Amino acid sequence: MSHRSRKHKQQFDCGHRGFGQYCHRCADVERLRQAKRVARKAAKRQRQAPFEKDLINLRGLPQPIVKKARAVLAALSEGTHYWQLGGKRLHSWREVIRIPITRRYRLLCQNGGNRVNPVKVVSHEAYNTLVRKPCRLKQ
Repeated sequence: MSHRSRKHKQQFDCGHRGFGQYCHRCADVERLRQAKRVARKAAKRQRQAPFEKDLINLRGLPQPIVKKARAVLAALSEGTHYWQLGGKRLHSWREVIRIPITRRYRLLCQNGGNRVNPVKVVSHEAYNTLVRKPCRLKQ
């Protein structure tokens, strides 16, 4: 078995030295980066898929809030009355119903006859602003 001498090694553009047509070290690193990138994109698509099925936009909310909001939305769609979920009507705007998700988040709904239509989940600060100026709810 013959052994190649060091003088026939070539230096690649990356600075590594070797005998092949390309740097195998850098190719392996690039292959791992590409695999991680593909895995990250697949995980992101998997995380975003449930948001497509939601009745209202829940993107940008913390994960525990999203879970609780989905539970409340599921209960509403099953026919549970809003007052059983702790919901109340606004004093100044009676057709809007607020259902607490947590201490800091509220689900705002509009009364649609015999049905409650969810509009959006807002933080307590945004909720206070909406209560003062209810025309912003429709945006």
